[in-house]
Amino acid sequence: MNIKGEYSGLPYDLVIDGVIQEDNLNKISKDKEWLKKQVKKFDMEPEDALIATINGKGEFFCQRKESK
Repeated sequence: MNIKGEYSGLPYDLVIDGVIQEDNLNKISKDKEWLKKQVKKFDMEPEDALIATINGKGEFFCQRKESK
């Protein structure tokens, strides 16, 4: 079954527990304003995110922190 999956590149963590990972933003040539627009699509701000990532295909994922 010589099945090969499609390689999507390394994912970059852009927000971890509400903290913007500026080094990773720089690696993908994006800025905080771009990040805020992406996170806003999930109806939140970066500081509300548990995690926000982007993969090599440009697919963005964001998950909200749990409410206390």
